[in-house]
Amino acid sequence: MRTLYRELERMTDAPITVHRALTCIGEEPGIPASRLATRLGMQRPAVSHVLKGLVARGWIERRRHEGDQRSVQIHPTSEGLQVLRATSGRAVGTLQRAVRGLSARELRQLADGLAALLVRLPEAQPSQAPSPAASISRRGMNVPRTRPSGRA
Repeated sequence: MRTLYRELERMTDAPITVHRALTCIGEEPGIPASRLATRLGMQRPAVSHVLKGLVARGWIERRRHEGDQRSVQIHPTSEGLQVLRATSGRAVGTLQRAVRGLSARELRQLADGLAALLVRLPEAQPSQAPSPAASISRRGMNVPRTRPSGRA
């Protein structure tokens, strides 16, 4: 996982926490900060700091909820979606490289362990993210590298 994190940080010039937050926002556009904090397992002040960085990079925008002006929704921008498209599938590639080095016995153990894990997972909901197969087929996508301007 460290290899994947380092690769994502290198590609986006952003800490992995920023990428994790952007991924959650891309999966659930309009997510409120409180739910994002829960999904990330972070405290709200820390999430607020991450969100300021995402806004500064131009990867997200905050919008007032149409029905309740007190509520703020977080949405990815087109640039944020471009970052997500460019980085999706990296985990799949990293895992594929790791799996290639396993012996037949280790592969069987992994398959058995994954089967046991999948039985214990709650029913998955359809994802809005592209499928891993679609992600793998994309090659050579550039991730926009932007620096925070210091404004929030």
